[in-house]
Amino acid sequence: MSSDQRRNLADYRLKLYAGFMSNHDFLWFSSLEISKVAATIPIIHSYALSYAINGFSYGICTRNFPTYDSDISQMLANGAYATPATPRNRVRSTRFTQNALDSMTLMTAAPNGKNSPSLGFRIVLNPAVEWDAGFSFYLFADSNFRPPAVVRLGKKGCPVRFSWEELPSPVAVFSKTATQPTHALNPLDIAGQVVSCEPVSIPPHMLFKESEIRQDWFVFAGKHKVHVPKRIFERKMQMAGAEA
Repeated sequence: MSSDQRRNLADYRLKLYAGFMSNHDFLWFSSLEISKVAATIPIIHSYALSYAINGFSYGICTRNFPTYDSDISQMLANGAYATPATPRNRVRSTRFTQNALDSMTLMTAAPNGKNSPSLGFRIVLNPAVEWDAGFSFYLFADSNFRPPAVVRLGKKGCPVRFSWEELPSPVAVFSKTATQPTHALNPLDIAGQVVSCEPVSIPPHMLFKESEIRQDWFVFAGKHKVHVPKRIFERKMQMAGAEA
């Protein structure tokens, strides 16, 4: 295989980890909202994981719109970027009834004047109590970045614990044939052609729970087939510009 079809991630000052995440409390995202029901589906967006793992947040923000691209570029400069996370086994959920009281009047009066509660619900993911319960994903990290063991994730700051397996000497290979990665994909990370996919609608945009991609870069390491996000290779140009 020619050198232009292989790229050593060490040349990009990167390490690759297989990550496993277990939530120690109820995990809640507004994956979808219908009327007065907010539900969490068992898939974690790559952006949510990346923000949490990098400890990236804004104490004060004057904007009324997100800046994902610029934020993730900062994370990649000396931090890490995660793939979406999917459950290893079946995930159970619980429905909570939200506060039916008006926080100002402390009454349950509805707009029609009737003193009857207008109930809302949120559906959250149960804590991972079994030894093999949790979510699997991959992490591209700067060689000097140490992935955390514990972070808080989701709307209520659920504590989650990570375990990491570093994949030794990862080399990206350009695959012309259709390849099914062993993880979910953010479609914005794909540079090649999508042969097939199972889309999942989740803010801020959809994910591919399963997919087949060709004409794109992958790291093959035993059972792991890791798609390399296109922004990873853009990192080298950013590094060169910063060092100039």
